[in-house]
Amino acid sequence: MKCLVKAKKKNRKLKSSSGKLNAFKEEKQQAKNDLADVKHQKKVEEEDIKHMVRMKEERLEIEHEKKTAELEKEKDQAIAKVKDEYRDKMEKQLKSEMDRMQDMYGKILERLPNISARMTGEL
Repeated sequence: MKCLVKAKKKNRKLKSSSGKLNAFKEEKQQAKNDLADVKHQKKVEEEDIKHMVRMKEERLEIEHEKKTAELEKEKDQAIAKVKDEYRDKMEKQLKSEMDRMQDMYGKILERLPNISARMTGEL
């Protein structure tokens, strides 16, 4: 009888240990599932961060290109303004030189005698 009592005690301990073992196995499996979920969530978040960084870089690049184009436009406008001013200055100078030459030729023609000559074929 003592053996039977000992066997029942061992059987109860075995069932208790078996139940604890199953509980630990379930807990281990749950921990593995939680770890897999955390790893997946981490991967998704890293991809989101990479995507946001890429978008930010693209936006900054576009802004830089706009700024560069704006500066080019301002530079072109400044150059055009200088060219227009120079052209206007040259046109004004050319006109004043033409007026001065016409005045000078007019004065020269006034001082020359008025000669009428007829051209004949004889020498």
